[in-house]
Amino acid sequence: MNQLNKIKNVVTETACDRRPCQLKSCVPLRIGTTVCLLISLFASNVVRGQVTAESPGSPSALMLEQVSTFSQVRSFSDLDSLAGDTAAREFVNRGPIPPALAAFRYDDYVKISYKHEKATWWDNDSPFCMETFHQGFVQRDRVWLFASERDKNRLIPFSTDDFNYDLPDLDLDSIAGAGHAGIKLAGRIGNESAQEFLTFLGSSYFRGRSERSLYGASARGLAVNVATDGAEEFPFFRAFWVDQPKPGDTSITIRALLDSTSVAGAYEFILKPGTDQTRVSVKASLHFRRIPEKLAIAPLTSMWIWGDGLAGPPKDDRPACHDSDGLLIRTGDLKNSDWTWRAFSRSPYPSVSTFATDKLIGYGVMQRNTSFFHFGDYNAKYNERPSVFVTPAKNWGAGRVELFELPGAHEGIDNIGAYWIPDQPPTTDKPLRLEYTVDFFRGDHGDESNVARATSLEIDRSGKSIEMSVRFAGGQIDKIDSKANVEIQVKTIRGEAIRKDLQKTKTGDWLMTLALEPEEKAPMEVQATLQLDGKTLSETFVYLCPHQEPEFVYPDIYTR
Repeated sequence: MNQLNKIKNVVTETACDRRPCQLKSCVPLRIGTTVCLLISLFASNVVRGQVTAESPGSPSALMLEQVSTFSQVRSFSDLDSLAGDTAAREFVNRGPIPPALAAFRYDDYVKISYKHEKATWWDNDSPFCMETFHQGFVQRDRVWLFASERDKNRLIPFSTDDFNYDLPDLDLDSIAGAGHAGIKLAGRIGNESAQEFLTFLGSSYFRGRSERSLYGASARGLAVNVATDGAEEFPFFRAFWVDQPKPGDTSITIRALLDSTSVAGAYEFILKPGTDQTRVSVKASLHFRRIPEKLAIAPLTSMWIWGDGLAGPPKDDRPACHDSDGLLIRTGDLKNSDWTWRAFSRSPYPSVSTFATDKLIGYGVMQRNTSFFHFGDYNAKYNERPSVFVTPAKNWGAGRVELFELPGAHEGIDNIGAYWIPDQPPTTDKPLRLEYTVDFFRGDHGDESNVARATSLEIDRSGKSIEMSVRFAGGQIDKIDSKANVEIQVKTIRGEAIRKDLQKTKTGDWLMTLALEPEEKAPMEVQATLQLDGKTLSETFVYLCPHQEPEFVYPDIYTR
């Protein structure tokens, strides 16, 4: 029986993805380690993958010439040479999209679905198969797709026969110039039927999941000039090469050519799906046409609208609404790591927080709280969204993890970004080579079990001061006597902790309460750790506390 006889539709990636709004202009105001950006944002034209159609029609002669070159790529070395040659030439903009597809609305686009039986390697005794996304709506990029089989590359042509169109009025001849917008990879674990584990869709975005999680936060191949006073540049994947898996393989290799006005790059992704954790091993070689103002390596993207520390809008009774609830940073060494937890917050304006280090072990956007009752959402199932963690294969040197938080109009748009900024900028005379892993799993990072973690946060603004309560659990903290001299080490910027209290609860957790007084009409930065006899018991808790309750501005159309 065909091993890939079914694909679980419950985990199918939607093609209308999210990303943080693009920046148009900003005036930075540096406050401590946080930069608050007063930014004029694009509204409708900044959704992931959107580009402006220049003219209708099929691929140009130049594009077809590129395809001929693409067909010669057989290895990462070949792809690296192609990326170098691409960077040496003038950037070629994205191709056109048929007007009928550009005019699609969301409700139209979601009525197009791939026929599972048309998947590449569907009919073979294969542990993996591949499907594609259709161009249309905001997904306007065309990607070229090759199956690398034995001693040759096979071009996977676009065909309307591969899709179901629940659109009676659509004239298929009007979209004859359409192409693939992205790819999705499905595989098996044990004797289970096949299910999706990884998708590439829009610019350089990719999203993964384990068997026990759903799609949620995503990763990107590269980000350029994010959170600056100019427009962000969005590198995109022009083509993919996917190695045909052999029977019994537990991983599959995908290569991709990245391109933008500043940089061209060769990428290799090795997908190894798992029940509890799916790992994507990434190798990249970046060739620069010019040096961008800011190069963001291994960027992650997520969404946080409300949750711990901020109540939701009056019309929505869900306790929380987010794909991730904080940024986790690991530094130092593997045997004696320092862990920093930056709980997400939302201010009326965008902000950038930085965490400098020369000993980065990893960082990630985490969905730490996996309780259904924390969200109360049967549809979105935010409690099943994965944590996403980046681990460099070797030390990346000095630099900083940067956290970019946007106000966010609604939960359909990503408003969180996290990425690595190296102190040493790249050069145009030699490629920048990177290797790292991106892990997708539910809940906490397994290696953080030796320290207490901040598991909940509450903010009370009813009194004269702001009262912040943080619950710490895990590690060995439950074994410490309630009368032990456990101390709170607190640092604040633009505010003062006028009172602090620490109590052990009946469950063995420790509840830290701080009374905070703002010193400016600006958010306070709070940093706290628990110590006993000079020994650190907990991760470092960091929070950007708004000096007043942020107002929720309803979008023009609110679906709840």
